[in-house]
Amino acid sequence: MPFNSVIFIFIFAPVVIGLSLLFRSFANRIILTASAMFYAWGEPKFVGVVIVSAMLDYLLAAGIARTPNVSIQKLLLTTGIAANLTLLVYCKYAAFFVETLGALFGASSLPIMQILLPLGISFIVFEKITYLVDVYRRTTSPAQSIFDYLFFVFFFPKMLAGPIIQYHDIRAQIEQRSVSLDDVEAGATRFLLGLAKKVLIADTMAPLVDKLFSAPVAQLGFADAWLGAVCFTVQIYFDFSGYSDMAIGLSRVLGFRLKENFNQPYLAIGFSDFWQRWHISLSSWIRDYLYIPLGGNHGSRLRVTLNLWICFLASGLWHGASWTFVFWGAYHGLFVSLDRIARERAWPRLPSLVGIAATFFLVLIGWVFFRATTISQAFAFLGAMADPTRVSGLPDLWVTTDVYILLAVGFVLSFLPLQQVRRWTASLSEPLVRATQHVFLWAATAWSLGHVYTSSFQPFIYFRF
Repeated sequence: MPFNSVIFIFIFAPVVIGLSLLFRSFANRIILTASAMFYAWGEPKFVGVVIVSAMLDYLLAAGIARTPNVSIQKLLLTTGIAANLTLLVYCKYAAFFVETLGALFGASSLPIMQILLPLGISFIVFEKITYLVDVYRRTTSPAQSIFDYLFFVFFFPKMLAGPIIQYHDIRAQIEQRSVSLDDVEAGATRFLLGLAKKVLIADTMAPLVDKLFSAPVAQLGFADAWLGAVCFTVQIYFDFSGYSDMAIGLSRVLGFRLKENFNQPYLAIGFSDFWQRWHISLSSWIRDYLYIPLGGNHGSRLRVTLNLWICFLASGLWHGASWTFVFWGAYHGLFVSLDRIARERAWPRLPSLVGIAATFFLVLIGWVFFRATTISQAFAFLGAMADPTRVSGLPDLWVTTDVYILLAVGFVLSFLPLQQVRRWTASLSEPLVRATQHVFLWAATAWSLGHVYTSSFQPFIYFRF
């Protein structure tokens, strides 16, 4: 049941929000029941698996907290992590590993495993692992009840595509939930802005991006290839950040405050800065639960570089069972490693605009590997982008005016210096600013709802991860 569907916007969300506000003493049970229904709508066969897996986490975490024996604690933690990773690997990577082994050893007759990828499996497993590790580290105490832990796992706004949260971030809110009128207003506004980002900008780019990346590369002209890369760069940002806005907004309406997941990533200077702005919850998870345990910044330069590469290869593989994602992760790992040198020598000497432009260009190149279906297609696509003499061989390619307009809007919003804008608006009349904001919000909302009704459905990109 996607956030941008008619049934969610006009039936599911209003009913759940209304019931949780009317029956506040039962709100958490209402939200948990609704969350299970929400997940069952898309994954009815997997709900039971998640519940059983969560019950195992709950028992193991309780055992970790109770026993003073460090060896037993480690055994219980290892069991929990192994169980969760086994679930993730089986559901997401089994077919990929079989295909890879077949290609390596020429065993083309190996049976390919047809396993349906459950929605949000990567997000669910990563959150469950954080709970076990944090209980082991004494960062948090175990959930007071299995109900509280199931609420953490199933909480529907963040379940399918994040933000990835930690139990200690939401524990107090589960135990003592409170909602004010300001929370409802701010949360609803955030949800509607996210909806506009998704259906007006990201979904407008999607059909053109699909067409250009599915076309025979030999027919792509120089302008075609650049248009596809630029449109996807805008699409993925507004698609994913739009989902995060909707998740954060819904959570706040229900009385929960989640951490931010994006901070204008295309204004980054260097790849390290980019990963402090893009999918912040994932980069924080990798830092806390993989990079630091590997040794982090301690050790030789070679060791630190190896740690970074392991983390970014894992990040790429986390996104999908494909060599294009692995290559994308390695690509970012390379530039984050180089960035450690550039931060000390090159970036400080460059004007900010040059640093932003250079980083954006390199990130855009990386998105080609992320979007392509094979590595060879990605390199061929980049070849078209590098050849100004290439002429389009796509006779039926027609780009409508709204694509160019919303692409321009996407660029403006991506590079808008929000801090300066906030300082400027603070100097204006507050009633004027609020009135202007309301006009834009309601206009965008009306336009968005019109798109939801009349346009073909476009799923969120990160739902498949």
